[in-house]
Amino acid sequence: MLAELGLAALALSFVAALYALVMSVAGERLHREALVISGRNAALATFPLLLVATGALLVALLTRDYQIAYVWSVTDPQTPDFFRFTALWGSQRGSLLFWCLTMSLFTTGAILLNWRSDRRLMPYSIAFMMAALLFFVGLVLFLENPFTRFWILPAAPADAQVVETALIPPGAVLPDATRLADTSQGLNPLLRHFGMIIHPPMLYLGFVGFTVPFAFAMAALASGDLSSNWIKATRRWSLIAWLFLSLGLILGGRWAYDVLGWGGYWGWDPVENAAFLPWLVGTAFIHSVMIQQKRGMLKVWNMFLVIATFSAVMFGTFATRSGVIESVHSFARSEVGFPMLAFWGTMTLIALALLLWRWQRGDLQDEHHFTGLLSRETLFVLNNIIFMALTVVIFWGSFGAPILSELFTGTEITLGVDYFMQVTPPLFLAMYVLMGIAPLSAWSATSVARLGRALFVPALLTGAALLLIGLSSPLTLVALIGYGAVLLAGFVAMVETVRGAAARRATRRESWPRALAALFGRNQRRYGGYLVHLGITVIGIGVIGSTVFQLETRRTLAQGETTRIDAEYELRYDGFERGLAADGRTINTATVTVFRDGAVVTQLRPRIDDYPDMPMTIAGAHSTLEKDFYVLLTGVDTAGAVATFKVYINPLVNLVWWGGLILILGTLIATWPRESAPERARVTQTLRGRRLEAAG
Repeated sequence: MLAELGLAALALSFVAALYALVMSVAGERLHREALVISGRNAALATFPLLLVATGALLVALLTRDYQIAYVWSVTDPQTPDFFRFTALWGSQRGSLLFWCLTMSLFTTGAILLNWRSDRRLMPYSIAFMMAALLFFVGLVLFLENPFTRFWILPAAPADAQVVETALIPPGAVLPDATRLADTSQGLNPLLRHFGMIIHPPMLYLGFVGFTVPFAFAMAALASGDLSSNWIKATRRWSLIAWLFLSLGLILGGRWAYDVLGWGGYWGWDPVENAAFLPWLVGTAFIHSVMIQQKRGMLKVWNMFLVIATFSAVMFGTFATRSGVIESVHSFARSEVGFPMLAFWGTMTLIALALLLWRWQRGDLQDEHHFTGLLSRETLFVLNNIIFMALTVVIFWGSFGAPILSELFTGTEITLGVDYFMQVTPPLFLAMYVLMGIAPLSAWSATSVARLGRALFVPALLTGAALLLIGLSSPLTLVALIGYGAVLLAGFVAMVETVRGAAARRATRRESWPRALAALFGRNQRRYGGYLVHLGITVIGIGVIGSTVFQLETRRTLAQGETTRIDAEYELRYDGFERGLAADGRTINTATVTVFRDGAVVTQLRPRIDDYPDMPMTIAGAHSTLEKDFYVLLTGVDTAGAVATFKVYINPLVNLVWWGGLILILGTLIATWPRESAPERARVTQTLRGRRLEAAG
């Protein structure tokens, strides 16, 4: 029953998306309002239909309906309910269905919130959003259907009696439920982590969220409404998508740090980079559209950036799901590769054709020109160049060079971590420098003297901070330069916020908390942006500390033996135990004691979980704001008398996660809805209207 319900809802959502696409375009072209409204209503129907389909699959997972092939492939009788829920996106088929649900959610939100205010853009916006949704629902329905079931055909030859189909074959009977349960595969051990209930949905929401600004931009090109209306309509949608994508990247780093057992959180894996590329282009887009809103400039460039962001999303999806690259993050090779490649190419070509058409017609003329090298718009463009340069070098190292090498030479090459650590640090350094300077410049033009005065206090604070850091621990030249650029960007954000609050205190006699609250409430975009910059600064400090100053060592110890790790830390191997968990894995746990300056700090229990199909290394970590002491059990003899440990000391690594929280807060402030007029003004206007009515 669940399979039939899910399949029917999925098929109806495909029909609704197709109808909405056709009716929206036809209604707009024929000037038939009824057709446009009909298309809108069909688009709105896709979300409840996909919610029913997703709910049916989730119920099947929770109720152990192993006749459904997807349930059989990602769970087993020992799987806890928590991981049965996360199994919804634990493999290709379920994750694509969940992807469709999130895309329909964003589409529904955009239609409901923008229908009245952006009526001229809505028909084509719906058409483009429905085109994307139609494609992905089609993938699920025809190629990666999660509602296929196992059937037995008694009349067929012995080697062809078991079939997997979505519809019931003639003469088929149900398989034995007990045998299905006994042979079920269970969830991939790498996905049995709390972070997996959050990380994939955040990435999906970030990816599909960028469909909304892309659709509105294409609607502007198709309809001829080439003002800044499409930017105003999608500013919050862009920030929301960017926030979810940022969350997904940070949570993915935390998952890697906890589960993959290599002492780090970012390995420049191709699939990690596939998610990072749309973040880079999307960040450039969010900054660049501010110039168009303020100065009426970069209209062609902004259209290109939104197309590039959507294209990066589609390419990242293709790279992850097609099997074109090998990664612990990617799905297995499947039939969706070529259709995704074709869809990505088709949508990108259509978008570029629309842009070229409007550009050649002269419909995207800028209203102003660049007037100074130090103007804010010029510095924002330089910032854009840095982001796009990062995109190019990361794409080349992850996909360009490996794919071209295999195509033309037949040799598979991999540009590893060394390549990325050579080409990206200078670009990130330039990004932080511009992040510090650009907010201090003015629109149109800025003098060197004015910029110097604005930079004086942040530069002074940066120098003082570097001096304190250097006195507490030795700094390399690389770390000194990196910390200097990152701290400058952070101090600019803090100083500008304090200056704004001080101005309010001087003019309105407000307390510091009230002045800060009013500041963030009245200019959310600016000061929320400063908070985002501060979060990225904290992340940058954590990345430099945990990368440049990371200590890694391997030690083999007998029980009771103690070894010195560095000048501060010692490690003692206390004991070993082996046990069998309820889900069938063998748990090999070592107990170690950590000493710092001769005093006991903590006791850790690193372990190796042996699943039937793979081992999984779980670290023991002692975390402080200053550093992590991170221990992995990498080997042990049969009796547990001798064990080998890999130890990492990761300075400032927790700032990466704390910076992520600050970034989230800043983005929420920047996107939080705000009334256009104060409450008192609205009330006064309402009362005045009522008096006029009474007088009339």
